[in-house]
Amino acid sequence: MKFLGALVVCICLVWGGAAWGQQLGNPARFIQQGEFDVGFQWSSMFKQTFEDYDLKRTYADGSQKIDQKGTDFENDQSYMATVTYGLLDRINVFARLGMVDGGTWVDHQAGNEWKANLDSNFVWAVGARGKILEWDNGLAIGLAMQYMRYDSRKVTDWRSVNEGIKASDLGWATDDKFDYWQFDALATASWTIGAFTPYVGAGYTYSDVNFKGRWTYQGDLYVGRYRTVDYDGSFSNDNKFTGIVGLDVDLGMNFRANIQGTFVSSTALTVGISYAF
Repeated sequence: MKFLGALVVCICLVWGGAAWGQQLGNPARFIQQGEFDVGFQWSSMFKQTFEDYDLKRTYADGSQKIDQKGTDFENDQSYMATVTYGLLDRINVFARLGMVDGGTWVDHQAGNEWKANLDSNFVWAVGARGKILEWDNGLAIGLAMQYMRYDSRKVTDWRSVNEGIKASDLGWATDDKFDYWQFDALATASWTIGAFTPYVGAGYTYSDVNFKGRWTYQGDLYVGRYRTVDYDGSFSNDNKFTGIVGLDVDLGMNFRANIQGTFVSSTALTVGISYAF
């Protein structure tokens, strides 16, 4: 019954689209030295806001123009398998592999806002967590960190928010990609009460985007310098502070379920299940 109840909760949260956090996984879940833990996590990052940045345009004749932009990523999903190893009872290391899918790039500029789709892409992460202090009443203090990355993710189907028209309808063929990496470092406090371990955490998140693209005009209106436009820009997340809240549930038979929220640096939800052996 305990397993079934927690599983129902996880399914309801996934299909209900609750808004919370992603990224680091479950920093409160520890396994003993020499043990392995394998699991699966679904995450939905509802919004991540980036600092304003300079977007450089280089035209076919070599001339350049720089505009200032603001960017949000919205509704980006990730599906990741995780393998954790107990290096020591209080130190675990982990690796994660999976896919990111379904996100939207929103470009902000007064009177000239654009949206695009983020294609599916391979993503990986490595990290570690350590339990610094632990008391007999179930309270514990820990640290966790993770490096996550994906490269050459395509940005497609650009459309103008102001005009309601696609770039392709205006005669532009687009070829845009970006590399993304993120580093998280968190301090956590947890309290184990029977099968349940609620936890909170706070720390630092840095996300970096390096964007390059080329738009090629295929119509008859522009000639010369406007035939191609190369784009180049890089930017980081707007708010570097991260807060998390979560709940780890012991389902019995070496199974555990987890639900976690991240806020401030981004707004998202993570739901996961794992098996230790």
